[in-house]
Amino acid sequence: MDAKQARELVKSERDTLVGLTVDLVRAPTENRIPHGDEARGQKVLADFFADCAVEIDSFRPDQVPGITDHPDWWRGRDYTDRPNLVVTRRATSPGGRSLVFNGHMDTVTRAPLPWKSGDPFSGTVRDGKLFGRGSYDMKAGVAACAMVIRILAEKGIDTGGDILLQSVVDEENAGANGTLAAILKGHVGALAIIPEPTNLKVCPQTRGGQVFELIAEGAGGVAYGGETIRNPISTLGEAIGLLGRYETDINARPHPGLFAAERHPRDLVFSKLMAGDSPGGNIGIPVEARSEFFIQTLPGMTEAELHGELNDALAPMLMNDSAPLRLEATSRYLSGADTPAENAGVVALLEALEAVTGKTQSAAGATFGGDGYLFNKWTSTPSVHLGPRGGNAHGPDEFVDLESLEILTATLLLHAVNWAS
Repeated sequence: MDAKQARELVKSERDTLVGLTVDLVRAPTENRIPHGDEARGQKVLADFFADCAVEIDSFRPDQVPGITDHPDWWRGRDYTDRPNLVVTRRATSPGGRSLVFNGHMDTVTRAPLPWKSGDPFSGTVRDGKLFGRGSYDMKAGVAACAMVIRILAEKGIDTGGDILLQSVVDEENAGANGTLAAILKGHVGALAIIPEPTNLKVCPQTRGGQVFELIAEGAGGVAYGGETIRNPISTLGEAIGLLGRYETDINARPHPGLFAAERHPRDLVFSKLMAGDSPGGNIGIPVEARSEFFIQTLPGMTEAELHGELNDALAPMLMNDSAPLRLEATSRYLSGADTPAENAGVVALLEALEAVTGKTQSAAGATFGGDGYLFNKWTSTPSVHLGPRGGNAHGPDEFVDLESLEILTATLLLHAVNWAS
């Protein structure tokens, strides 16, 4: 298959591709720890393949034998009515390489609100964009992979290796149990492509990271009797200032691999701040103040090294008994995915993207972390990321650019046929 054929096949199926993306967005699949609503999205995907010559494996992550004793299993999630779905189009001739697409069906919640583009699950299409929670991260990517498999099956296109789509649950909020379950169940191959929203950049390396909580303790009340009052809000403010200086420092250091030329590859993002009564409550100093933040790491950094960095940055306050402060990890540690840019699968994907776009391409480091590291860590399957353009991931008015979705789908189709053959 050549690039022109791939583009024409996808163009002929554009309405089906966009329709599937809309249907997936209109099926809310919010991840609300410890629960999630992925089942309705998985049903849309299963129905999409109802008349195709594919195999479908549906299973709960926690029912994969041995998974709950695995060192990368994250406890505390409820997988009731949250099935993984793996779609496989078997090879039609022997001797080729298998290809795995990995995408997550869950999204973050509809918040923050309001949305100017309409209901978060409207799937509104306007001015070449499709709006809705999860459209960009990452239901458009899942739809692109599903479209590739459907085209292969319906057109009877020959491949020498199996083509799989892992549609997993519980990726958001440092989940990863869904992908771990698919891997341990044996759904692997010679290459894994993850269509997270990379803005049409081929990314064999990603950031990693972890979620933490800062907890400052106070005495509470008001000092009408002359007693000493510790204000935890002040303590927390000082700690946030130290972390701001820490973020500046770590981004001034040399960076590895594909992140070497980036000026600010490690973001520290504060996501929650909590202290005091609800509005209209008592006047007085609260007994506690909390802040949640996510800190990014780069490939090769260990969890122990990250914790050492943070403890050093906060040392003046963590050792101050008069203003108690604690630092607690509240998520698993996500390692950065780290596939060499010279890997044959990465090179072939770059060539496919170049052929479809007519533009020279080069590998880049992804701006996010995700499940890709699990392939590198626990399998011989290298992982690489390539997804559509869009904007406002995890924010109001999230959207995916539909022209880029066509380009992505054609690229994945071209790569799948040539790689698997």
